[in-house]
Parts: sequence; structure tokens; C-alpha cells
Amino acid sequence: MQRPCFHLSIPARDLTCSAAWYVRVLGCRPGRCSPVAAILDLGGHQLVLQQTPADDQTPQRGIYPRHFGLVFDSLERWQQLRERIEQLGEPFRVAPKCRYSSEPLEHWTFFLQDPADNWLEFKHYRDPEAALGLLELKEVGDRDLRPQP
Repeated sequence: MQRPCFHLSIPARDLTCSAAWYVRVLGCRPGRCSPVAAILDLGGHQLVLQQTPADDQTPQRGIYPRHFGLVFDSLERWQQLRERIEQLGEPFRVAPKCRYSSEPLEHWTFFLQDPADNWLEFKHYRDPEAALGLLELKEVGDRDLRPQP
């Protein structure tokens, strides 16, 4: 049985520029496109870019509260994307690093920001159960990047 694909719709101040960035940087496969929206295949999931007026958004100043991305099933696939980003000279907004080293939630992660200032995270968990399981653990997110109250 095939797992359902996830659908996410996000703002894009410049639809053409944003769609080109997702294809060039992340290797997304383009789908249907209209003057106001574009569909992309992001790792088998439907990402929809919605044309949004430039003055309709205030850019977020860090990874919280909103970001999205992919969780890779292998470290090699995560590394391939990291290397692609490096070869293209794209800036990492949060450099590749290992979070929770030697802990049950250990994972490799990095963040990018698209042309519309949407934040994206790409990660790989050492223990696949950590992505959606290990419910007894209470840690969520990055201790160092979470805003302090």
C-alpha cells in the first residue's frame, strides 16, 4: 500500500523566481502552473506555490514558529542534498549540524530559505523511530535556536 503524499501550499512573492529556485536548488519536478500558482513535486509530496503580493508578508526572523521540509530515510540521501546545495553555492540559513549527538533523538539537519523567505529544514534521524515515535521523550526542536521567553 502506498503512503499518501502530503500537500502544502505556501506563499511566493515572485512565482517564477520561487518555482525556478525549487527546481534548481532542491531538484523538484515541476507540475501544473497558472499565473497565480505552481505545483512542484518535493520528494514525492505536492508543494504548491501561491502568488502573494510582496507587501502581504512579514519575513520570519528565524526557524520558529514556521518551517517545513523533508526527513530523509538515509544519511546518504541527506548528504547528497547537502552537497548539491554546497555545489550550487546556496547559503545555508542554519549550517548542517548534528543535533542531540549520542542521544536517542540524534539527527543531522540544515535549513534553507527560499526566495519568498519560507524556511525549509532537511534532516535525517539516526533512529527512524525518532521521527514520529519515542513519545516518552519531551524534547522538540533546537535548544539553541528556540527564542527565549
